Amino acid sequence: MRVFRPAVPDGFEWVFPLDERDWEILRSFDGSPRASTWTPIAVRLGYSQEDTGYQPATMPWMGSHVLVFKQEALRLIGTDVGRWGELLPLECHQTDLVVFNPTQSVSALDQGRSSVVRFGDGRIVNINTHVFSADAIENIEIFKLKEMPRGSLYLTGHIVETIESNGLEGTDFELLWSDETDWPPLPGPLTPPE
Repeated sequence: MRVFRPAVPDGFEWVFPLDERDWEILRSFDGSPRASTWTPIAVRLGYSQEDTGYQPATMPWMGSHVLVFKQEALRLIGTDVGRWGELLPLECHQTDLVVFNPTQSVSALDQGRSSVVRFGDGRIVNINTHVFSADAIENIEIFKLKEMPRGSLYLTGHIVETIESNGLEGTDFELLWSDETDWPPLPGPLTPPE
């Protein structure tokens, strides 16, 4: 099993709320359903660097805590992704967009083997090295951690392969953990002592 998180790509469109205060709504996606009370957030497509070229994205970047999809992406993988959460509409005059709200929240972090930074009260502020309990996420493909509900979104290898095999672009995926025996990779070739 492998676990990834969304990662920012180079040269693709980004999504920005028109009202900066709406970032807080998106950061608060913690595994709780929201469809019944959802009001679409007004957003715009923008670019990471105004002075350089960019490419249109089927999954424009908005942050590691959410996924955003254009309609083309939804046609290809909407059913696969929708099993693990809600696809909530965004208000964008440039194109139709939806944001994914995960509804799977699990205690899957092996805190004893992970490297974490904590607040004084014991809550996790950052995870430097992730180690997951494979049993806790065996049948889940997209989830949030109960240990850090406002943190990253996590995806298992199967759903990342589905996204990549359909040629969706605009969000990359960083491998954080694998239960394969050759993980983590060695930093380079080992040279025997002379």
